[in-house]
Amino acid sequence: METYSHAFFTWALAKHGIKAGRAAGIAGAVGATFPDLPSFAGTAYYVGAAYLREGWSSMHSEKLLDAIYFNGPFGGTASVLHSAVPVVALLVLYRVLKLRRRDRRRILLWFLLGWLGHTIADFLTHVDDTRPLLWPISDWEWSSPVSYYNPLYYGREFFAVSHGLILLVVSWLLLKRVVSRAKAPKVPPG
Repeated sequence: METYSHAFFTWALAKHGIKAGRAAGIAGAVGATFPDLPSFAGTAYYVGAAYLREGWSSMHSEKLLDAIYFNGPFGGTASVLHSAVPVVALLVLYRVLKLRRRDRRRILLWFLLGWLGHTIADFLTHVDDTRPLLWPISDWEWSSPVSYYNPLYYGREFFAVSHGLILLVVSWLLLKRVVSRAKAPKVPPG
């Protein structure tokens, strides 16, 4: 999924679905973005230099994409952050250390849940750019039958459904806000 979709759905679930609060929603969105930070750094590092050297044509190179996402200095970090092992270990520690008592607004919990949700969603929507779900325990990778972007694997359909859901959720939230404001008692001025 696109990074913004991960963030949006996690925010909406935490804040409006579970009603964990504003801080939890923001933390969930940040956690859902977290696994893609190495890709952003890799893009800035490689694309900036490549663009200055070769111009726009450098943006469509398989070699460049491999360097950003897999083989470059940021690729290994991205693989770690897309593995369920570190985030599940942190969730277990959260439980064992009873951090819930200290995490009253559930900021850490929702950060970790956003991260885990991103990992699972990517596992289910990547076909040819997969990462090992259980790294470092296993290098096993699974190629999903559905891609979030590749039209040969329902990428257009996935895009339409995921963005349709975003539009539906935003519409529902706006309608909810308009209705609640209309029902609010009017306070006379002065």
